[in-house]
Amino acid sequence: MEYRLLLVLSSAFGCASTVETKSEADEAPTIERLLTTPLTGIEGRNRTRSAMMKLYGIAGADSKRIDNQPKTLQDRHVLSMFWLEPAPPDFMSMAVAAEPCFQTERALQITQAKPHTQERTPGPQTYDATRNGVMVSFSTTSDEKCVSYIHIEPDR
Repeated sequence: MEYRLLLVLSSAFGCASTVETKSEADEAPTIERLLTTPLTGIEGRNRTRSAMMKLYGIAGADSKRIDNQPKTLQDRHVLSMFWLEPAPPDFMSMAVAAEPCFQTERALQITQAKPHTQERTPGPQTYDATRNGVMVSFSTTSDEKCVSYIHIEPDR
């Protein structure tokens, strides 16, 4: 009888930890989440900031922090730099490594971003998406195929 009870309890705890892990996995940074979660509003931006701080081992967001240590995200894309700036000016910026490429076309699709300037020039392009009080900008590689940089800040 005790053995069966132990089996039931261990099974229940196993499920609980799986749910917790899944929840953490749902919040772990990916390029898609970095581009879209902040656009849900300030709360989404704050969740993104918390996830990035956890990834980079940053305890408090009260001082400027630039970290050039490469970090592999849950989706296997790599950030080669993270810059956290407290208020004001209150922003986060990330450099996205060229390999693997996060396609510009996909970034435009999920954010509905528009060109930063009306005048198109050859080379890297910058696009902006503004919703719910937050702006997410991203820049492309010089061939315009991949995202190279992501910038997140409150829309002022």
